[in-house]
Amino acid sequence: MRKALLVLLLGMFFASPKGLRAGEAAKPEWQKRWVYVPSNLYVNENLPKLEALFKRAKAAGYNGVLFTDYKTFTWWNLDAAERWKANARKLRALCTDLGLELNLCVMPFGYASSLLFNDVNLANGMPVKDAPLLAQGGALVPQQTAELKNGSFEERQDHRALGFGFQDNIGAGSFIDTETVKHGAAALRFEDVGKVNPHGHGRINQKLKVKPWTQYRLRVWLKAERLTAGEVKLLVLAGKRTLQHQYVPYLADGELRRLHGARDFTCDWVEASVTFNSLDNEEVGVYLGQWGGKTGKLWFDDCRIDDAPTLNLLRRDSLPIRLAGEDGTLYEEGKDFERVEDPKLGRAKWPGTYDTRHEPPVIKLTADSRIKEGQKVLFSGYHATIVMQGQMNCSMSEPKVFELCKLELEKAIESVNPDGWFMSHDEIRCAGWEPAQLEKFKTSGELLAHNIRRCYEIANETGGGKPVYVWSDMYDPHHNAHEDFYLVNNTIAGSWEGLDPNVIVMKWGGGKIARPGLQHFAARGHKQMIAGYYDEDVRKNHEMWLEAARDVPGVIGAMYTTWADDYANLEKFAEVWWGGGK
Repeated sequence: MRKALLVLLLGMFFASPKGLRAGEAAKPEWQKRWVYVPSNLYVNENLPKLEALFKRAKAAGYNGVLFTDYKTFTWWNLDAAERWKANARKLRALCTDLGLELNLCVMPFGYASSLLFNDVNLANGMPVKDAPLLAQGGALVPQQTAELKNGSFEERQDHRALGFGFQDNIGAGSFIDTETVKHGAAALRFEDVGKVNPHGHGRINQKLKVKPWTQYRLRVWLKAERLTAGEVKLLVLAGKRTLQHQYVPYLADGELRRLHGARDFTCDWVEASVTFNSLDNEEVGVYLGQWGGKTGKLWFDDCRIDDAPTLNLLRRDSLPIRLAGEDGTLYEEGKDFERVEDPKLGRAKWPGTYDTRHEPPVIKLTADSRIKEGQKVLFSGYHATIVMQGQMNCSMSEPKVFELCKLELEKAIESVNPDGWFMSHDEIRCAGWEPAQLEKFKTSGELLAHNIRRCYEIANETGGGKPVYVWSDMYDPHHNAHEDFYLVNNTIAGSWEGLDPNVIVMKWGGGKIARPGLQHFAARGHKQMIAGYYDEDVRKNHEMWLEAARDVPGVIGAMYTTWADDYANLEKFAEVWWGGGK
């Protein structure tokens, strides 16, 4: 009897769980089955669309929603604030009726436009140091410290533009055009580059000597005819570090747009511009062109660079400006020169949206200024920096930022009253340059740890102790938490030390970084969810994540994550991941 009992117990102990065959890993139990949904509750017509989507999700076995709306951080300042609030309450009631957990994205530190709507000067500051200005006609005029040669492509040898380091597919995919031009007698044309370049590259490059800690603006005219390409961008590199990576912005029909994912795109000549900070570099590489190009034509003309120390200048007490003579004399704002600020800062479309097209503010001298005509002076200050598709980060440590985060949660409880708070700390591409941050924190990792610790406290204290979540990338050493990440100062390593163990991590970033990232957070004791799909093949994506999560403890959920607002695979995702709405 005892022997039989022992055999039974041993069999139970060594048996594969839930009838799995020997050697087969147990699949995670998806306790949380979410769908990611961005929308605009200011538009009444979006409510029926959300209702239809949520009913589909419920029928497919989803039990939660991660909802995001830009106006979560701005609704109480809108002209029709009550309309947004009423629709938010309808959203809350809909989720309750369907039995769907409603989780709300808050604290937008990665894409901070909605936070900056409340104060455009809270953008993250990057330093300009000793930019040379010359007193001329009662104002201080920036002196040029960099030169881009042959930006009009007038100097040429056959189809080669002289003065550039490389030019892709000369005479095959890139040509000097003397018929279609914006200025002068020539322009550069890329045509059908996908037919001659296996990567679809149609680029031109030039190395420039620059002054360290200077803000520059690059401008170029472009024209397109039936262009299909992955990206059209201005890229600035210093060694392996990216100083600017921005899809080319341009103005069309009075609206600022960005040329990304062009599909049979046509436009007449439009001017595009980007800025970059040289940081501590004396040389940079400027790249202009298309990546992932296929068919069609793309022209560039009149590419130029200029010093722009006051463009998107930030003014707050923690970011001082300084104007000094070459002999060290300090000049006073209001006495030697009038107050300087950029009236178009953060107002490209509405407050919180930034651009580089407008002209920088001019520093004007007072009538009794000690600065004399023809005198050279040096300007220092801090400016906002735009990257990618108009992305702007806010200060990670300014006290007012945390006051606004607290206000956002109070207003969210008043309107949406969600079941959980999702801290939107992701892809923070610029941080750690402000004076108070340099004084208090050794690294940007310490800065981010401080920030997330404070945000978690706000979520608990103001948010009522509800579950708190965060994106994984800025706390994952295998993803973005490392040295030289875009324009983040020094390193983000160690940022994860600020994560409370109770924070549930939404892991994203697949391929080689998927499994080590999951293991990293599991070792710290975090529960995790997986942001799956990403508009890829559903089954292949699922197989990759299932292998990555094999034997990793604490993986409790998965989320249908689309960046293309495409829910065609909502049911298929559910069927593959958890068997659908059984």
